[in-house]
Amino acid sequence: MKTIAINQYGSADEFTMVDMPTTEPQADEVQVAIHAFSLNPMDIAGRMGALSSPFTDLWAFPLVLGWDFAGVITKMGKAVTGFNIGDAVFGSAAPAHAANNGTYGEFITVNTKELAHLPAGLSFDQAAALPIAGLTAYYGMKHNLKLQSGQKILVQGGAGGVGLFAIQIAKAFGAYVATTASANHRDLLTRLGADEVIDYHETDPAAVLHDYDAVFDTVGDIDTGLKVLKADGQPTDEQQHDQQKKVAFQFTQGSSQDLADLAQLVVSGQVKLTVATLPFSVANVIKGHRSIESRHTTGKIVIHVTD
Repeated sequence: MKTIAINQYGSADEFTMVDMPTTEPQADEVQVAIHAFSLNPMDIAGRMGALSSPFTDLWAFPLVLGWDFAGVITKMGKAVTGFNIGDAVFGSAAPAHAANNGTYGEFITVNTKELAHLPAGLSFDQAAALPIAGLTAYYGMKHNLKLQSGQKILVQGGAGGVGLFAIQIAKAFGAYVATTASANHRDLLTRLGADEVIDYHETDPAAVLHDYDAVFDTVGDIDTGLKVLKADGQPTDEQQHDQQKKVAFQFTQGSSQDLADLAQLVVSGQVKLTVATLPFSVANVIKGHRSIESRHTTGKIVIHVTD
């Protein structure tokens, strides 16, 4: 199969087209012909050699990066249930995948823990944009924050891949949403449902926001988040105490059902996708990585492999 791989860690210029063997599915796995995959900041970290165990446990060079994908099942392990050959699906590869089993190629073999059927009304390109960024936001709102209608939440970094999902999912849950972003993103975030958009270059969010029920932080500004929270506010259920406020890092453990529920929010129009789609080529993967590294990407970058 054709893959876009690296032969050593380094800059985006390391990407090259490499022909590699496909992997056969184990009993609990399926093989998927990839129609589209998306790029994520963790791909950048992987390319630069900044990831460690468990991500790198099975890696070698040449290395195919990538986790998010959408495509069609071509082979199945004997223990797989709920799926059939020919099913259109989308999902995320396991954190630790073999060197030739990332998503930057024509096929991938995955278990079904984070695999869902592609619903009517959702394209392969759209679905490929959902798993990591979308599931991170959905898992945070539903399982960690247990966000309720009428609560107030601050989404820090609203224009990023995760932030765009977080704003819309929080609104779908009935929350009042404030977010931080540059002024040039104000109109977009307002259209997507944000009740307040704060230009962090001009205004300290903690100076204008008070007594919030929750903060979802995608930029690492914990101090500001703590100032915005009310005394019993929380980012997650896991607790580390600081001024009677709860702070925790999120480790997303989504499921097929979470993916399916997230997809329905898109199909119903409650979550709108901001996606730039590029054809499958080395040049476009390089372009996508450079765009993400610039930290000025809005939404998701998807690579379209085949129709």
